[in-house]
Amino acid sequence: MLKEDNSINSLKPGKSGGRLLSNKDGILRVGIEGQVNTNTAPEIETEINEILAANQFDLLILDFNHLEYISSAGIRIVLKLLKTYGDLKIENTTPAVYEVLEMTGITSLISVFKKMREFSVDGLEKIGAGFNGTVYRLDDETILKVINETRSLEDIQKERAASQKAFLLGIPTAISYDVVKVGDQYGIIYELLNSQSYANKLRENTDKIEELGRELGKFTRSVNNTVIDDSFDDVKQLKLAKIDRAKAILGEDDHKMIRHLFEVIPESNTFVHGDLHPGNVLIQNDGSLFLDMAFSGSSASGYGHPIFDLISFAQPVIGAVEDHPEEGYVSKFNGLTLNQNYELWDAYLKGYFDTEDEAYIEKVKEEVLLRARAMKVIDLKYCAIMLQNQDSAIVDGDDQRKTFRILGIETLLKEVEAGLQRIRAALEKKEDEFFF
Repeated sequence: MLKEDNSINSLKPGKSGGRLLSNKDGILRVGIEGQVNTNTAPEIETEINEILAANQFDLLILDFNHLEYISSAGIRIVLKLLKTYGDLKIENTTPAVYEVLEMTGITSLISVFKKMREFSVDGLEKIGAGFNGTVYRLDDETILKVINETRSLEDIQKERAASQKAFLLGIPTAISYDVVKVGDQYGIIYELLNSQSYANKLRENTDKIEELGRELGKFTRSVNNTVIDDSFDDVKQLKLAKIDRAKAILGEDDHKMIRHLFEVIPESNTFVHGDLHPGNVLIQNDGSLFLDMAFSGSSASGYGHPIFDLISFAQPVIGAVEDHPEEGYVSKFNGLTLNQNYELWDAYLKGYFDTEDEAYIEKVKEEVLLRARAMKVIDLKYCAIMLQNQDSAIVDGDDQRKTFRILGIETLLKEVEAGLQRIRAALEKKEDEFFF
């Protein structure tokens, strides 16, 4: 519960002290302002302790946005807080303050984030959107990916660091420059020269779906052959963890059935994007590259069997055409018609496997779609529960997610059961596993 002491919060400009900024979702944010030195430290420590005593919280964040100077006396306050609360983060440090924290070793004990540059997306060209964020063009050489509110700053910093590591390992991904503030959200600035997403290219060139689909499939396969080390996430384990978290909403039998589908997927140490779809692959003059390489959550990039990227590619197509084949609904997902979605899926697989063997492609489809439907069941069930609980975070936002709210709880639950029935029927006819 948020409790505010006006005497603490009425900090005057230029005055040194501590004040309550917010207490939301178990995260208490306390600002420290002015100068923390031998003379001011005792009073500031008292103010901070009063704020902490008046609030309940799970995580403490110290905001140094208006902190001009910190001495050893201030460092001792931070260490006391770390010892008392065990988990602590520092955000919005100026370069000068960060240098002091780094020299004293605080950055090795606590997650410390520098003060960010601030941007606005007003007037910027929107060039792509996905579940994790929206991408805008800043200029001819850079883009800004604005991350959805559900992602923490720490996760975003990890994504940037891991993207840099992937780039250095030879994974064709955008070079990341900086993490910035965009209103109340965060964003990452990337270098991209004359780029366009496959999603936009497909919408603008529907007469070239066959060509673009094959091209995208070949690119995906070439990257799926890249061997990486185990410092990245194990994608199979991430999927199993998501399935296990859903056990309570699936029921024991359906949970066991879906879990088995992913347990039997062979191990592999090759790269997997994790959230592959046409909006997350960009076309540049000198080739294609990945965007939105997430390094947290169940759709994180990492290592695993390439079927995981085919599953993520298939999910938007299945979600768009299987339960609602009406054209108005389908086009909300990727701007393509029903038949165009099927054409893209076929062309993508033929390009991926470099084959015209229809029987082989059909076997691949069976394995991929079986698991895509399983993940769709979990996602739709969660969306239905969110609607029942009046928590709109997962169903509001971009146009795709708003569609779930429009469908309503009853329709979502019917689709969940229809999906489970498809899976059960497919497993009854299935004779053996087939992994390419």
